[in-house]
Amino acid sequence: MDSRVIRRYNAYYHGWCLAFGEHEATYAEEQDINWLFGEDRVGLVLASRLRRLLFRELLGQHDRIPELTLADDAVKIKKFAYPLSDESSRAGMRFFKKFLRGGSDFHMFLSSHFCYPPGTRIVTFAEKKPLGIMYKEMQPMKLNIE
Repeated sequence: MDSRVIRRYNAYYHGWCLAFGEHEATYAEEQDINWLFGEDRVGLVLASRLRRLLFRELLGQHDRIPELTLADDAVKIKKFAYPLSDESSRAGMRFFKKFLRGGSDFHMFLSSHFCYPPGTRIVTFAEKKPLGIMYKEMQPMKLNIE
């Protein structure tokens, strides 16, 4: 199992975020996880039931370092495991794991894009850190890749 430290960022003002930018997507409203693939970033658009759990865990302030585990067929946080049941989700996970193994430093923050429904937030993993004028750095996160 590979482990990485991901630097996390939160917007200074609630609701502010950068645009995700040009990308390819496997977006379908009925899916719980939709994958966005940009040149130097990967994004996850989450269904509302997952969003509440993951945002709190991944972007909330904690006394402990949050930990996320990526498996070929699931996303795991603490004792919760969300299975990736369809081939599109598993293919997105394979690409995401390859992306994370290919770089040195990664940064996680929320972004948005005009072509998705209003209020949609994208959990973004990028090789470049976001603009310091919009985002403040938080405690890092541990990411395990099975």
